[in-house]
Formats: sequence, structure tokens, C-alpha cells
Amino acid sequence: MHTLADVKAIFLILLGLLLLSAALIVVLAPESLADYTVIDTAFHKTDHRLIGRTAYNFNNASEIARFPKEIGGWRGIDFRYPKRVYEALEADIILSRAYSKNSSIIWMDIINSDKRKSFHNPKVCYGNRWNIINESVEEIPMNRTSAVIFDKIYVNRLNLEDKKNAEKKLVVLYWFIFRGGQGVTMIRLTSPVKHDYESTYATMKDFTRDTMGLMYEELKRQKSMGELWIEKYGFKAYIGLVLLFLPSAIFIVMGIRMNRGM
Repeated sequence: MHTLADVKAIFLILLGLLLLSAALIVVLAPESLADYTVIDTAFHKTDHRLIGRTAYNFNNASEIARFPKEIGGWRGIDFRYPKRVYEALEADIILSRAYSKNSSIIWMDIINSDKRKSFHNPKVCYGNRWNIINESVEEIPMNRTSAVIFDKIYVNRLNLEDKKNAEKKLVVLYWFIFRGGQGVTMIRLTSPVKHDYESTYATMKDFTRDTMGLMYEELKRQKSMGELWIEKYGFKAYIGLVLLFLPSAIFIVMGIRMNRGM
């Protein structure tokens, strides 16, 4: 049978350990997790989901505008769609850029919004004018670097054919980026088919690999909150840390002494 003193001793020790755990979580927590992004092929979680850290905040129009206009020999110019397109999308940020290299062209759209309706299903959007010849999820190998920490990414692919002119064909690649609950970004690449679907896709795959190398930055070890406090406040931070851990130490010691004294 446990006496009341036994229960008090155990309670003090447990309370001390609980406070110690809370203090450690606060002190050792990374400075920020909001900079990490999720890449996926859909709004819901899939087996294709990857985590990285973008070099650009896709929730910020000025940062998106800074995205390089030269990528692996490709040179880009900004363009705008007809006004009705923007009215229909109701997106917060849209960057549209045409990249060209030799005789190839790839249109890139970066669409950011916190409204799900801004991301009309591309299959529906193209349905009026284009026939979907093939739909798939493709795996694109990456050139792994200190910035690109994944070996591959997954993208949605559509092969399209003009309903009125079968000679006109497109390949569309698109995927989604989620960052800290601040909205969703869709990256969409579109290219006209010159010879056949596969050669066009091969060109777009290389462009995607180069693009991802610029979108992501090196994942450096984040400083803990404790380290940041010490850097900012110096000796005062050490005093604060002692005071933070002191209550847990007092309760644990009191509980141990009470237990030994029984």
C-alpha cells in the first residue's frame, strides 16, 4: 500500500520530469519549421510526397518575380494571359513566363492561392479544346546536391491533342507545393510537341531538373531557440535558461528526498 507521502513524492518527481520535458522542447526547438515545403502531385497526401526547403517564398509575389529568367541555357520572358483568365482563377499570385532554347519553348506558370477553386483541375481546363491522349504520374530523377536533397520528384503529365487540328499537340507537367499552411502553389509547365510526345517530354524533364535545382536551397542545420537566445542576450540568456529549468529540478529533488526520508 502506498502512503500519502509516497504519492506526494511520486507526484513531485513526475511533475518535475514533465516540466523538464517542456523546458527541453522549448530550448531545443528549431528556430522555424515554416520554411519547409511539401511537394506532391495532389492536394491530398500521396505516396509521391517529398519535403524540402525552397529558396523562394512562393507566397510572396516579389520573391516569385525574382525567379531566374535564365535556366540551363533557357531564356525566359514574362507574359500575361487575357484578363478573363485571372478573373476566373482568383489567384493571389500568378507568374507566367515563356522559356526558349534553340527551337524549343516551355511555358511556366507559378500559381499561388489559398483558395482551392483557383486550381481548376487541368484536365477540366483543357477539356474544351484538347483531347487527353494520355495521363500519368512521371518520376523525374534529380541531380542531387546540398540543396536538392531528394533523388527524384513526381509530376503529373498530360499528353494533349487539339480537337480541331490533330497536328497540334501539347505536353503538360504540373505539381503542387505546400508551405507552412500559407497557401498552395501549383507549378505548371507546358510545351508544344514538335516531333513526338516522348522527345518533347525528354526536353521538359531536363528543364524540370534544372528548375528544381534553382527552386531549392541547401538545408542547413537550424539553430535551436536556446542558441538564438544566447546569441541575442548573452549572459542574461544563461540566467533565463537556469530559471527555466530550476522549477523542474526543485520538484525532482524534493520528490527524491521525500521518498528517501520515508
